Amino acid sequence: MDLKYGGYKGKILRINLTTKKTSILEITDEFARKYLGGNGFSARLLFDMIDPRIDAFDPTNVIAIMTGPMQGIYIPTSGKYHMASKSPLTNGYFDSISGGHIGAEIKYAGYDGILITGRADKPVYIFIDDNNIEFKSAEKLWGRLTSETQEMIKEEIGDPKLCVSAIGPAGENRVRYACVITEFRAAGRGGLGAVMGSKNLKAVAVRGSGTNEPADSEALENWMNWYKEEVKKVPALASGLPTYGTPILVSSINNIFGGFGTRNHQTEYFEGWEGLCAETLKNKYWDKDTACPACPIACSKLFSVKEGKWKGAISEGPDYETIYSFGSMCGISDISLVIKADSMCDEYGLDTVSCGVVIAFMMECYEKGLITKEETGGMEFKFGNDDIVIESIEKIAKRIGIGDLMAEGTLRASKIIGGNSERFAIQVKGLEIPGHSARALRGMALGYAVASRGGSHHDPRPTGEYAGASDRKAIEGKAAWVIGTMRWTTIGDSMIICHFLERLLGYTLNQRYVDMINPVTGFGYTYEELVDVAERILDLERAFNVRTGIRRKDDTLPRRFLEEPIASGPSKGMYTDEATLNKMIDEFYELKGWDKRTGIPTKEKLIRIGLEDVALELEKL
Repeated sequence: MDLKYGGYKGKILRINLTTKKTSILEITDEFARKYLGGNGFSARLLFDMIDPRIDAFDPTNVIAIMTGPMQGIYIPTSGKYHMASKSPLTNGYFDSISGGHIGAEIKYAGYDGILITGRADKPVYIFIDDNNIEFKSAEKLWGRLTSETQEMIKEEIGDPKLCVSAIGPAGENRVRYACVITEFRAAGRGGLGAVMGSKNLKAVAVRGSGTNEPADSEALENWMNWYKEEVKKVPALASGLPTYGTPILVSSINNIFGGFGTRNHQTEYFEGWEGLCAETLKNKYWDKDTACPACPIACSKLFSVKEGKWKGAISEGPDYETIYSFGSMCGISDISLVIKADSMCDEYGLDTVSCGVVIAFMMECYEKGLITKEETGGMEFKFGNDDIVIESIEKIAKRIGIGDLMAEGTLRASKIIGGNSERFAIQVKGLEIPGHSARALRGMALGYAVASRGGSHHDPRPTGEYAGASDRKAIEGKAAWVIGTMRWTTIGDSMIICHFLERLLGYTLNQRYVDMINPVTGFGYTYEELVDVAERILDLERAFNVRTGIRRKDDTLPRRFLEEPIASGPSKGMYTDEATLNKMIDEFYELKGWDKRTGIPTKEKLIRIGLEDVALELEKL
């Protein structure tokens, strides 16, 4: 159906892999306005469609591949798409954003998104060509790396420009943090690739012949002109990220903020930081700049190792978080090893953050005698052992030997290993924490604890605390700050734009985001209405998790972070103890309208934001 608003197609393609049947879910003007797109659409639809009691690998689990109103209009940083499902890693609602032109192609094919359920009896890939949807055999693709898979599908279809999102062997083997790769970019976190693998779905390929149009082209052009002038005034967007990419954070996070997790967070200052910093990476390994579609920032880079032990490794990346996970967390200062590890994870389809943190966790277990050489099949998990990192990646992806345990993630692995190892499993709600410290940044301590996804830096954001917009050591007012950042990331993930725009538009939700959305959609949102949209989506995520059993007891941090001060560096002595965290959580719940005892959104709050049906569902619990 045609919507009166711009940026939408009015229909979502539903695909059942069991029956090989497709259908159309029509969306209404009211639905678009209430949930915006991307994460908003997924949160609403997955709450309605998924039985919260199922295992994530149950055939009835749903994979959502969504667009927002901006995909295909070439608005800066909108060259992305959104995926969501019930996570096999956290057991809760999980969404992930990836770069790639496939979001625009879905729009051009005439859809606002795709919902995939069921399980194919044999490996397949889905080819969507406007209204023509084909289920094609993927038996000869099974076991292939992600780059091979994409190229073979392009060759089979006869279209070298075809957009393909694929899983690697890690997804096929249901590694709980397997990702989905599009070109060289990842819908990285939470194990969405493993959900695809459980459905015998190797890839989704899409091309379309249509367009996507904004509601008010003249108003959008005015906004674009404003962007072009204002972005020049933001050093990080005008020069820092374009020159070095996110590795530029290594030096400041280590040397100014003292939050660079080292040797599995036994401390947060890494003495070998210079080997991992942006200047070393750029000067020795840089080949060229790359970018997501429609992105003038171009923060991504192609790097290659031209000599030494890892000669021949080529990767589009690594980003800062990958340098943290395979570098300082594993006690390794050789950035060429990180390039090699990053490349292998992309090819096998593994989340680089979880993978590196799992290896670092095993290194500490080995150091403390909780696992032995006999139990690891002869592998010596010593900090600084780069061979072990490379060997581990393949074993994890294929679930070989000790890799089968590591494929479960740190939380599940710690419960099997025992011996108090859960204390230093660096995760929240099962999701491994990235390189933004919960001890050096008070907002991230609270944010990780209460976030739907757990250890993600894309629910709360660290950027404003690094920039000084919020005192990183302060407790007072931190709950309101975290709520503001979460509202912005929720809206950003529903528009599906890059979070780096926060440096231009603001670290918390504000009128500038309204000014960006209205020319595209024609909603005429007020700031207050956009806040309600954000709260509606956030509370739907929480309600999904509540139905799976997640409560206040799960809103916490690893014991290490609650009890051990940072041992060295600029933030030596900092941490957030349990009493302080609980004080901040109390304030967060009160401001959110969640019950302080349980962490469940109150009936009054849900009714106020238009989720009466959700309130009724939660009353049944």
